[in-house]
Amino acid sequence: MDNQPLRYSLRQLRYFVVTAEVLSFTAAARRLHISQPSISTALADLEVSFGVQLFIRHHASGLSLTQAGRDLLGQARNLLKTAEELQMAAKEMDGGMTGSIALGCLASLAPPLMPGLISRFTEEHAGISFRTVEAHQDGLLRGLHDGSLDIVLTYSLDLSEDIAFTPLLSLPPYAILPRTHRLARARKVSLADLLPEPYVMLDLPHSREYFAALFDAVGNRPVPAFRSSQPEVVRGMVANGLGYSLLNFPLKSNRTVDGEEFVIKRFKDNVNATMLGIAQSRTMKPRRVVERFASFCENYIRRLHLSSQ
Repeated sequence: MDNQPLRYSLRQLRYFVVTAEVLSFTAAARRLHISQPSISTALADLEVSFGVQLFIRHHASGLSLTQAGRDLLGQARNLLKTAEELQMAAKEMDGGMTGSIALGCLASLAPPLMPGLISRFTEEHAGISFRTVEAHQDGLLRGLHDGSLDIVLTYSLDLSEDIAFTPLLSLPPYAILPRTHRLARARKVSLADLLPEPYVMLDLPHSREYFAALFDAVGNRPVPAFRSSQPEVVRGMVANGLGYSLLNFPLKSNRTVDGEEFVIKRFKDNVNATMLGIAQSRTMKPRRVVERFASFCENYIRRLHLSSQ
């Protein structure tokens, strides 16, 4: 094979990927800590090298990707990740480990799960950095499909065949009640017991449907008296006596940020559990640093569950 020199650089590819994410030369320059003319010139040179136009420049409204730009974006991300893998492999020869991980986490899971997980991992791997995204399921899956996320912590919901899912933890739902509630002293509660009570709904995609469907076994679904997309607000409403709610991720504290308390009750009923796990794209070969983190996640989350029992 002829040894033809490359007509583009990894630096240009990095500029391309960042600019494609923000669709603005100005915003990309800020993120990359370089001047706007430098990034504009580098991308113009890249378009000449490739022989295709990557961006449509709009005078008043930033940039948009051409079809060629969209087609090349995923390959550019993969090439940059491969280059990072090479650098990391060289670093490992000297006993260290470097690299970055784009981690996505379901918004309702992020507060109790993500900070501790990252902290424990970086204690062992100081050379690893993270870019984190908290989003709903649809946004997380888009990130896996377009390559902007390496790995996602989420539930096994609406997964397509090109998403690999490693199940880690079965999480049955439970009720939370005000400390002074009439059922607060019961060992377990039933769905029928709760149905007439005021319901504080966790108003998130998938969560609201999953929790409401639990009541199909008793004939009616609850009508929310209050709703919030913030789990901490839901817990606060319950602790302040506004009703009950349903959750499924283990909690280490039953005290809310305003100092009030709630109680946690398991169900007498046979209720469907959700499965927490790791989602990754089947179309992208995971880098070693991502594989290392995925393995760490498995052990950490399973230990977390054991410590909460």
